[in-house]
Amino acid sequence: RSEQLTASSVCGLTGPQKYCIIGYLEKCFLCDSRYPYNPYAHPNSHPIENVITTFEPDRKKKWWQSENGIDHVSIRLDLETLFQFSHLILTFKTFRPAAMLVERSADYGHTWKIFRYFAQNCAESFPNIPSGPAKGVGDIVCDPRYSDIEPSTEGQVVLKALDPSFEIENPYIQSIQELITLTNLRINFTKLHTLGDTLFGRRQSDLLEKYYYAVYEMVVRGSCFCNGHASQCSPVQKLRGDVFYQPGMVHGRCVCQHNTAGMSCERCKEFYNDAPWRPAEGSQDNACKPCKCNGHSDQCHFDMAVYIANDRISGGVCEDCQHHTMGQHCDQCKPFFYRDPRKTISDPRACIPCDCDPEGTLYSGLCESCTDPILGTIAGRCLCKKNVEGIRCDMCRPSYYGLSGSDPLGCQPCTCNPSGSLSFSMCDPVTGECLCQRFVTGPHCDECLLPPVYGGNICALVRLLHLFFPTCSSRCSSSDGQCDCLPNIVGRQCTEPAPGYFFLPLDYYIYEAEHAKPLSGSAPLVCFTFMCGIQREPTPGKPVTWTGPGFARVLNGAGLRFTISNIPFAMDFDIALRYEPEVFEFRLLIHHLNTFLRDACHPEGSLSSSCSQLGGQCQCKPNVAGRCCDRCSAGSFGFGFHGCYSCECHPQGSVSTLCDQLTGQCSCRREVAGRCCNRCLAGYFGFPNCRPCPCNGYAELCDPVTGACLSCSGFTAGSRCERCVNGYYGNPLTRDPCRPCMCPESPASSRYFAHSCYQDPRTLQLICNCLEGYSGNQCDECPSGFYGNPGRPGAQCLPCSCNNNIDATDPESCNKVTGECLKCLYNTHGPNCQFCKPGYFGSALLQNCRRCTCNFSGVNPAICPPGNGVCLCDQMTGVCPCLPNVIGSICDQCASGYWNMSHGIGCQFCDCKPRNSQSNQCNQFTGQCSCKLGYSGRHCDECEENYFGDPRMHCISCTCNEEGTRKPECDKDTGACNCRIGVTGKLCDQCGRGFRQEFPTCSRCHLCFDQWDNEITTLSQTVQGLMRFAANLEDKRDTRPGCDMRFKGLEDKISEIERILKTPVLSLETLLNIKDFHDYIRSALNSIQLQIQEVPNFSLKILSVGKYKHSRVLDCLCLRHRACLHLQRCTGAAAPL
Repeated sequence: RSEQLTASSVCGLTGPQKYCIIGYLEKCFLCDSRYPYNPYAHPNSHPIENVITTFEPDRKKKWWQSENGIDHVSIRLDLETLFQFSHLILTFKTFRPAAMLVERSADYGHTWKIFRYFAQNCAESFPNIPSGPAKGVGDIVCDPRYSDIEPSTEGQVVLKALDPSFEIENPYIQSIQELITLTNLRINFTKLHTLGDTLFGRRQSDLLEKYYYAVYEMVVRGSCFCNGHASQCSPVQKLRGDVFYQPGMVHGRCVCQHNTAGMSCERCKEFYNDAPWRPAEGSQDNACKPCKCNGHSDQCHFDMAVYIANDRISGGVCEDCQHHTMGQHCDQCKPFFYRDPRKTISDPRACIPCDCDPEGTLYSGLCESCTDPILGTIAGRCLCKKNVEGIRCDMCRPSYYGLSGSDPLGCQPCTCNPSGSLSFSMCDPVTGECLCQRFVTGPHCDECLLPPVYGGNICALVRLLHLFFPTCSSRCSSSDGQCDCLPNIVGRQCTEPAPGYFFLPLDYYIYEAEHAKPLSGSAPLVCFTFMCGIQREPTPGKPVTWTGPGFARVLNGAGLRFTISNIPFAMDFDIALRYEPEVFEFRLLIHHLNTFLRDACHPEGSLSSSCSQLGGQCQCKPNVAGRCCDRCSAGSFGFGFHGCYSCECHPQGSVSTLCDQLTGQCSCRREVAGRCCNRCLAGYFGFPNCRPCPCNGYAELCDPVTGACLSCSGFTAGSRCERCVNGYYGNPLTRDPCRPCMCPESPASSRYFAHSCYQDPRTLQLICNCLEGYSGNQCDECPSGFYGNPGRPGAQCLPCSCNNNIDATDPESCNKVTGECLKCLYNTHGPNCQFCKPGYFGSALLQNCRRCTCNFSGVNPAICPPGNGVCLCDQMTGVCPCLPNVIGSICDQCASGYWNMSHGIGCQFCDCKPRNSQSNQCNQFTGQCSCKLGYSGRHCDECEENYFGDPRMHCISCTCNEEGTRKPECDKDTGACNCRIGVTGKLCDQCGRGFRQEFPTCSRCHLCFDQWDNEITTLSQTVQGLMRFAANLEDKRDTRPGCDMRFKGLEDKISEIERILKTPVLSLETLLNIKDFHDYIRSALNSIQLQIQEVPNFSLKILSVGKYKHSRVLDCLCLRHRACLHLQRCTGAAAPL
């Protein structure tokens, strides 16, 4: 991932840059990183990609290096997806940084969080950040262990995402996952080690050339973050990074298992949402479960509320249910569809449309969707309105009429008058018209027939009636003019049929020629029947061609024989061809029959019980024909109270618009079925162009619209049964039957180890597509990474239980028979690669066995012998075997009260004086104890500066005046104050001789004072010396008391002179006078010294000394007197005598 690794600073990017090394023979070198590192062409190139581990020889010849003298430098690793971070190891070529920090991002660098701070002085570099080891998982602390100046090279900085010292019960909780998952890692160096060079006035350029960051190797360990649902990861294509299988490189795309999906297997695969997604935990894979949609949908989603309501068994909710299904599992039929009891719910045709009249059912055609004995429901039963009945809810209940969709009850109750209707509460179910008794009329049978009104020119009317209507007798009542009518004829003039009777038309008795038989010897009849006729009403003004469904062609000379069965007696008849009548001719029939015929309107087919008085034609319901309305018209069927239904024959599927008048079945074309000829026959599809199902003979039925074959047989599959199901091979298209794959046995056996198979067209050899864990042409071998003997009955191939610590592509990685792991990777060993190999620690199950990083100075050399590079630490925790008084997981610290770790010895005792130290602990590198106030020294066995006394007893604070002292303030033994120049006194609180008395300023007097004061002081010291010398001479002989007194007097005078001389001189004139006296005294002393030197013997010397002593005393008295006079003149005060 070199392209994903960047640094904010690289030396020599724009051109050669000089840098120097501390303590190396060749002090300065050049860095030129304009070209990638090459050991031959560009050995001085130090770009950031040099830190990537390559395991090549001379690894230490290349490194990354920053520009000189820059404190703030960062290294950033941008990963292509979310990874699980384990630890970071940085190996430096130069000093480790004095301060640095590591950050992580889980949103591709948009936001950052601190992992850890590192600093030599945490309080200075990162104030307010706690220092020392973390107290809990995720604590942000400053670690001072990896920022010391030693070692000067190959020092390491180690960061572990999870401290192994903390026990983590559930690693999948959100706080832990947020801590270890990242997409970006950033290392910020914030301070260089400069070895104090900045404290001296050296040239800045020379200083900067020696200090920079340089890293040999950067190791970032982790794993692709798959939530436990993948055992391997593949490269993420089309993204930055090195897409190759470098040993040890972790790729970012999880090869998800357990029906999961996503870059990190962070969600369930499509259609596997029946349970909530969860990460795998230990031996529980928590695989995603497929939704139970019964084959009616391939989409679903998870609903937690549904999951809880189902006792946490199923939470998948199917989406976009097909085949007219609905419900959580597509297990219910949609409204207006019902479950076919002959089919399973998984059948595509399990739900069929309700066959209900929308006018008479609730909710416009709703039916019961399923059969439930408990609820009393029956699948497909229409939900009729209150006053409606029938299988389809298409009829009014008895005593109700007028089926209507707008009526919430469906039908209205009949309103027949019980006194005038034939049947109580019965009426026409369509119109509601009642069936009335004789002489009763009206829609409700609540009106009587009224007698006709006569008057006016009645005689003319009677004569006219007798002329045309012979039914009227010439006899009539003289009172009201009522004629004596024939039977079934009423009216005053006998011009009306009685109720229930009608006048016969001329063509009442009609016989169709096509129903007759030819006379013997005549030519046969040619009859025509029209099944595709178009019905119409007679066109006024145009002749009628023919009526009915056909006609007969009668040739010349032919005759017809009719069989008459409906004439009650013989009479004369007029024979006429059928044509549209132009006049109402009924007189002839009445004359011969002497009566009118009774009307017989069919109560179900007619709208009223009365018929037309002329011809007796009843008023028919829709699609009903016949004089009595007793049959369906052409193109209709189903005669009943509702009338007749239209055939509705499909024009493209039927050969005629006419149908069977009883069943309504239309005459269908070939390969067409259905009452209306509106669908294909079983085994055909594509109406109206029905064609055979293209199932290659392996299925009888197919989808009537798409032609997709249903229930393919012979182990075939596909929309045309064109291929073999998995586990079988052949070619159904060429009628080559599907035969079982013998891999090594048939799919029905327990020794079938393949997905599918195929036959090599060249060699005709059967090739099996083996399941994972099997190989060979017949899947009878175990591949690399698996063991077993699948050729033996009951045996199978099992994965080598090596905890993902072998190369599964290496055939020698595990024993083919026993499964013992032979070539463990990732520093593991054991029969199952379940342990870290000696010298390594960690979890072999997580592939994070790491080399024991023991400090060889602090470990037991018997367990960690120097030189062989292997140290046996605890294989779980990595804790190293430490020497006495050495602690720390890597034996890099001295125990409390010890310091100075030495190889093979351990740590030395601090020996802190318990009386004078804060504790028994000392600095592990210097041995310095932590002393109490007033004590110092490595063992706290000395008095601290500004304290004095015996540290074995106690140290006393110096009481010197701080303004008058210098360091050290006082003597550590006597406590005498150490006064600064110009200050005197026991506590250094007075100005000294030769300084003005303005404490604590104490400025120096004029220069001339120093010159005279030195001379006078010398003279005084000389006089004192002579006096001591004289005293010594007196001690060596017996002196008289008088002499002693004189000597004593002389001493007193000299003392007085000293006091006078010590008196401050306040003016230049006084100093000049003193100079004169000084010259005089010096001359006298010189004379005395010369005389003393010339004493011939001791006696003479004594006598001479005595004389001169007496003389000098007198001189001193004189000198004193003169000095007092001068002093008095200077000060204006009386001087002492």
